[in-house]
Amino acid sequence: MKADIDEMAEYFSRVSLDLVDAYKTVIKPGNKQLGTYTAPASGLVFPLRGRARMTFDGVSYEMGPGRVFHAGPGMTLDKEVVGESEWEFILIHYQISDSDRHAFPYASSHYELEPGYNPQINEMLQRLYKTCAMPGSLQALRAKSLFFTIMDAVLNCYGERRSQSGRELVEQAMEYMNAHYMEQLTIPKLAEQHGLGSKRFAYLFQKHGGMSPNEYLIAQRVKQAKELLCTTACSVTEVALCVGYSDPYYFSKLFKKYTGVSPVHYNAALKKNTG
Repeated sequence: MKADIDEMAEYFSRVSLDLVDAYKTVIKPGNKQLGTYTAPASGLVFPLRGRARMTFDGVSYEMGPGRVFHAGPGMTLDKEVVGESEWEFILIHYQISDSDRHAFPYASSHYELEPGYNPQINEMLQRLYKTCAMPGSLQALRAKSLFFTIMDAVLNCYGERRSQSGRELVEQAMEYMNAHYMEQLTIPKLAEQHGLGSKRFAYLFQKHGGMSPNEYLIAQRVKQAKELLCTTACSVTEVALCVGYSDPYYFSKLFKKYTGVSPVHYNAALKKNTG
């Protein structure tokens, strides 16, 4: 299941949640356990050091610091410590009511978040681990409050990283369009190059680029067309082909929309001003 930050925030803000326990575990390199199952409660794995590979219901995750992993109750589980270092992590189990489980599927799903390494989150995890080991209702309340503070920090860091990642993706897409504007580019093709669906790609482009990907592509093509009309003796049809349009009439329509004049009149004005 792919985690959506807004849905996750709603999930943790609305569900009736009880902490079950918190464990800190260190496992030796090379340790492998196959054919086991996750606990009857939902669990969050916070890697502290080392690396491991865990497989929930046949889906593998490469675990290391800076990432958080969730698994639902009773999932098939294979795990293996990889590399030459010990694998240390904190595991938090929690339970929600049956009614919330049906309304919010995250508790029964496996997924990964990547908030990045954050020493404040690690410090709060250590406090939570110690607090959960103490008896009493007041300690239980403190542990629950710490849990929600941790999840708030995780989701905020995850959202910031995704936003940064989206900005970089759009910059890469722009560079590609600048270099390949003369080709038959389509939004689905551009989105696929970045492993996204068309809607998600268009959303990120609008958010970080200030316009739709189609508007950006047209603007680049018109810019290049103006340059060709200024510096070459190419006809309008030839210019249209050079910037990716096989239909000169459609090209002329777009050119006029973006410049206020047709390419023929633009060219004529250039000759008049330079003549």
